[in-house]
Amino acid sequence: LDGQSLWADEGNSVALAGRSLADITYGSAYDIHPPLYYYLLHFWVRLFGTSEFAVRSLSAVIGTLLVGLIFLLSRRLFDSQVGLVAAFLSAISPFQVYYSQEARMYILLAALSALSIYFFHKFVEVEAADTGRQPPLYLWAGLYVLATVLALYTHYSFPFILLVENLVYAFWLSAEARRGGGRGRRRELILGRALRWAALQLTVVLLFLPWLPTAYRQVTTWPTSHQAYSLLPTLADVYRLLCLGLSVETPETVGALVIFAFFILAGSFSPVDEANDQSASPLQVLPWSLCYGLVVLWAALPTVLIFALGLFRETHLKFLLVSSLPFGLLVGLGIVNTWRIASEWRAGLSRSEFGQPAARVVVLLLVAFLLLASGQSLLNYYCDPQYARDDYRGLARYVAATADSNDAIILNAPGQQEIFGYYYKGDLPIYPLPQQRPLDPGQTRRDLEAIVSQHAKVFAVLWATDESDPGRFVEGWLDERTYKALDTWYGNVRLAVYAVPQASPTTEMTHPLSVSLSDKVMLLGYSFLSQEAYAGDILQLTLFWQALTALDERYVVFVHVLDADGHIVGQRDTEPGGGAMLTPTWQPGQTIADNYGVLISHGTPPGEYRVKVGMYALDSGTRLPVSQVGQSPDDSLTLEPIRILRPKAPPPLEALDMQHRATFDYGDVKLLGYDFYKLGYTHQKEEPLRSGDILHLDLYWQAPGITDMDWQLGLQLVDKGGQSWAIEEERPMGGSYGTSLWQAGEVVRDQHDLLIPPDVPAGRYHLVGQVRPSAGGETLSPPFESEELVIR
Repeated sequence: LDGQSLWADEGNSVALAGRSLADITYGSAYDIHPPLYYYLLHFWVRLFGTSEFAVRSLSAVIGTLLVGLIFLLSRRLFDSQVGLVAAFLSAISPFQVYYSQEARMYILLAALSALSIYFFHKFVEVEAADTGRQPPLYLWAGLYVLATVLALYTHYSFPFILLVENLVYAFWLSAEARRGGGRGRRRELILGRALRWAALQLTVVLLFLPWLPTAYRQVTTWPTSHQAYSLLPTLADVYRLLCLGLSVETPETVGALVIFAFFILAGSFSPVDEANDQSASPLQVLPWSLCYGLVVLWAALPTVLIFALGLFRETHLKFLLVSSLPFGLLVGLGIVNTWRIASEWRAGLSRSEFGQPAARVVVLLLVAFLLLASGQSLLNYYCDPQYARDDYRGLARYVAATADSNDAIILNAPGQQEIFGYYYKGDLPIYPLPQQRPLDPGQTRRDLEAIVSQHAKVFAVLWATDESDPGRFVEGWLDERTYKALDTWYGNVRLAVYAVPQASPTTEMTHPLSVSLSDKVMLLGYSFLSQEAYAGDILQLTLFWQALTALDERYVVFVHVLDADGHIVGQRDTEPGGGAMLTPTWQPGQTIADNYGVLISHGTPPGEYRVKVGMYALDSGTRLPVSQVGQSPDDSLTLEPIRILRPKAPPPLEALDMQHRATFDYGDVKLLGYDFYKLGYTHQKEEPLRSGDILHLDLYWQAPGITDMDWQLGLQLVDKGGQSWAIEEERPMGGSYGTSLWQAGEVVRDQHDLLIPPDVPAGRYHLVGQVRPSAGGETLSPPFESEELVIR
């Protein structure tokens, strides 16, 4: 439950649940969700606390109870076998598992919807069994009203389910009216039932009436953005969502989706003789066709209404969780029907002794394929970062680890304050901007000017910008007047880091040039605010461009800071202006002043470093050739060198963002951790390795004290049998910054590139490192051994 960070809406849940009941009621009145879930969570966190595990466990408990409810409902509608299969499918449904582990009200809505349907069905059963004057009828009527009212106080989409129940009841009354018997007495009976049903609906409305004006106001005035979509592909995605949840893509699961459709079709075949059907449940009173119609309408109507009423948004797909319950029931019904058909087959292969077992094996294989697809979706949900929730936890840790006391934080959407505050416990000032919707340009500009006048660095946490700042006013202002050094996604939330110059960004070229890039763009020159930067700080650079012709292609600018061996210690790849000044918008002859902040990696040793700049095509990645008078053509331009200084204090471990933490203490030096990945894939560290690739390794060392000895490192790529396939022997930093130069407590990032020989067979390997004195001597123990790496 706590494997992933809470995201923005979950943070809102926790914050609202922590208030008094009166404050929850007031807060919900200005939210897009009614208060029942927040009431429940309020008492839950008082008992169990506000940890990630605790706040999500309420949904987990509800989701678990829902599995049992699905069994009871399916058994009532059809039979026990269908109930068991449907309950099992509910338990492993990726869609339901996902929202059973989220601190929001959607699984509660699904459970109360199922409970309302269950009591509705019981109520109709009792009416169908007698004249309706027996006491149990009023018991089920009361329970139905209770579940329905609770669902209305849980989510504003529940009226979809109310419509399902009213349509099914109308169909049933219509069918009852056409049955034989005394016309006058039947008319009286039908009229009595209709009036009783109307009274139940009126009771529901009256119990919801205190909240109805609030609900109407919020639903009709809540700001939302329109989302364009193509109907058929979107319907395919909705179908995939109901089958396999959020953690797979539609094109990858076509086979499984076809099998789901097959079982749904198989479930539509009713018993040939309902009256004599031995598989029917002894509990079943209503006709099979009415029960099946109820489930189909329950599954289909919410989806139809979302599209028909123009309510479709990608963010609204979670409302269809209520449809996933009957959807699984239809699949379960199809599996049971198919199994029964296979078991009773009397033709074709079944004439042989292998016919019936073969048919059953086919059914089992189809079911197994569905289970594998569901398992893959769940595996993706738990293990693939692509499908993880927004990582506010990791974002807040990064800010806390890298921020200085003179920095500030901007939250671009008010809804982030609760979730960011849940994780961030530091002392930096937090500014919600813009302060109102729609954005007031004048007020927001004054707010930004006040912020940058007081702070050296700004961390901008950007979420839902299409709603909070659709014109990118805040980002554009910061891009123009500061130096953006980082723009990283943490799920659907983005962290941008800006260095604030001590004076306004220069418009003067301190280093004029006339460098042509493919005769399309001219680099007129550049300016450093300073040619010195501390490790972990931001190098501030302005490039001056001019388009030589109209540009019809988008280009990305790269700024790389390199050590003597060509290893990158700082990098910024982005479209000009932080993405605000795209090259197709440049006018020929126009001068573009383009600011870049380059974050120098923590642990970078002090010394002189090269800076290379250039451009490459966004679509192809092809670099533009650089032509400079008197020099050979190249794909980049080397600027004046810069000097990186030793920081005043070692960085915290969280700032190093190590892929693997480790502790190997060798006395004079200590290994804190390491990263390894295919060279050139810093931001895609899961890229597969193959023979012939270059393996890049970052080792993070720390000097507990000062030593006068230089140490040497031996690296080997070793297979499971102990055979070495690649060997490298050198001092840390290639000998350019030996351990005798390290200061006490200093953290050093040591980069190595290891060629994987072309003849290395695919398999599992380890990197083994041995530390020994450069002047000779015994190897220190224990040897460093990495996590397993796979070569394909």
